[in-house]
This record gives sequence, C-alpha cells and structure tokens, in this order.
Amino acid sequence: MKTQFQYKLLKEIDLEDHFFDSLRQDYDGFDAWYRRKADEGKRAFVLYGDQGLQAFIFLKSEINELVDDIEPPIAPCRLLKVGTLKIEAHQTKLGERALKIIFDQALSYHFEKIYLTTFPKHAQLIQLLEAYGFQMYGRKNDEVVLIKMMNSSREDIKLDYPRFSLDRRAFLLSVKPEYHTRLFPDSILNNEQAHSKELIQDCSHTNSIRKVYISWNKEVTTLKRGDLLAIYRMSDQQAPAHYRSVVTSICTVTSVLDKSHWHSCENFLKDVYPYSVFSKEELIHFFGRQNFYVIHMLYNCALPERVTRKSLIEEAGMDGQLRWGFLPLANEQFKYILSKGNVSKGFIID
Repeated sequence: MKTQFQYKLLKEIDLEDHFFDSLRQDYDGFDAWYRRKADEGKRAFVLYGDQGLQAFIFLKSEINELVDDIEPPIAPCRLLKVGTLKIEAHQTKLGERALKIIFDQALSYHFEKIYLTTFPKHAQLIQLLEAYGFQMYGRKNDEVVLIKMMNSSREDIKLDYPRFSLDRRAFLLSVKPEYHTRLFPDSILNNEQAHSKELIQDCSHTNSIRKVYISWNKEVTTLKRGDLLAIYRMSDQQAPAHYRSVVTSICTVTSVLDKSHWHSCENFLKDVYPYSVFSKEELIHFFGRQNFYVIHMLYNCALPERVTRKSLIEEAGMDGQLRWGFLPLANEQFKYILSKGNVSKGFIID
C-alpha cells in the first residue's frame, strides 16, 4: 500500500474507480469535466490505498479574476481554488495530510486566499476546515463556500496554521534519527512547475499536521501552548555531528501532558497512538515505565535548507559545549534558523 501523495496527470488516474461515484452523483457532468481537464494536461494530488483511491485534490489558481459564480462574489486577488477535494477518511490523519498539501501550495505560490465549495452534508469535512481557519463565506447554488485568508491573523495557532508569529518563545528540541525519520519523513520536491496555470509542484507529502513526541526530559514541562520548536535531528554517526546534526522543521506546541494525565493505558493509546511515531507495543511498554511527558504539536513547515550544528555554533552563537537535548533559543537565534533554513516569509505572521 502506498502511503504518499502523488502529483499525477488526470489521464493517468482511472476515472472508472468507484472512488469517483459520489462525485458523479453530486455533480452533473463530472465525467465530461474530468475528461476535458485530462485533455488539457491537468494534474491532481492523489493517494492510493489497498482498495484504490483514498484521496483526490484538484487545485486551480484564479489570479486577479473576479469570482462571480458565488454569492457574494470574491474580488480579484491571488486566489487558490480547491476545485475538487474528496477524502476516504478511513484513517485519522488523512484529512490533515490533504490540508497540509493545500496550505503548502498556497504559501509556496503566495496565494492570498483559499476557497472551496462543498455540500452541507459533508459536516465532518467542514468541521476540519473550520478547525484550521476556513470560515463560511457564502453560497454557490446548493453548496456552501468556505474561505481562508492567508495574509491576516486571528491570533490562534490552529486558525492561523500553518503561519506562526515570532512574538513567542522558541526552543530547540532534539530528536534521535530513528524517531525523526518516522515523525518527519522527507518530502520529495522536484521543483517542476506544470506549464498550465492549474498548478503547481510535484511533491510527495507524508506529514500530517498534528504530531506527538514523548520525552523523558522534565524540562519540557516548561513549554506552553504557542511556543515554537526548532526540531533538531541528532547525528546518525555517519559523519561528524557538526554536519550531520541539523535543524529540519518548525513546530508549534499545543500542550504538554505527563503520564498522570491518563488513568489507563487504553486511554493513553487512544489519545497518543494516532499521532505518535511509536508502535502500540512501544507505547504500552512506555506506559508501564517511569514518568514521561507527551508533547502535542502542530507541524508548521520543513526547512528547505537544513541548518547544521556547525553553523548554529559559529554563526548563531550557540554553546557547542552543551548537550543539545532541549534548550531555549534567543529570538535572534530562532530568526537565524528561519533565515539560514530559507523558510518562506509567508509562514511568518508580522
């Protein structure tokens, strides 16, 4: 079973897959629309499972165009339309993974707004969209229109996601290589933009939005909701740590809980397993041991350029004598990581 989204030509996707049956029922002329877009060389993000398609995301840029087929109209701007979005949400993370793709594309190409239409019966999808900052905007015939503003802040870490404010505390959190690979699997970016205006980038995302990490370092209990984390992948011993230990990602803390929060292992597994890098067997083993601390966080972005331990010591002024397990970052040090890591300014709330 494939676990990564692919960016495929529509003509390479089997339109006869039963996955599309509900779209045919909801939209007259869906097959004709699909074949027309396929003939134009359009692409979509897709995810396959054992039974066929699990997710389909078709994005379209509407730059400086008046959108007047909805009420009220949307004034011309850099607008990203989620033309078709369907998810067979048999697993908890799938909806979030789809949103992560949409948000990454919006920020990569500097879109000001994202919008989509959907039927009110899709209550679970609407709830997920609203949790991450989409708001009800209007209607298009029998559908509701939801929109997310990408250039303004609602001063809430989930509603503003994936953007974050620098007016917060920042910390370095070290993760062992074997866990880092599972928690933050690499994304493949070919940087090959389609010739059409539809989109966008050929990339394979395997990251969900919510993450869970377990630490035995009591100092992490000082973390509070909204704190920023620079995820530091420790050396894999394949070369000197100066070059193999690197900052790879930025996350935002939502909560930190200790073992006493859960009265049973069953409840612990229910809350932690869906977003953890650890297997059920590992988590059961942990629960039977000494106290631990569970960090819940949002995965904001990967650093396009990884920041090495060497540059952190020599250019950011970090103490090379310390063991970097978990430590606070000065504001200028965190800004250095963002700059050196080539993080798009679109992620940062002014």
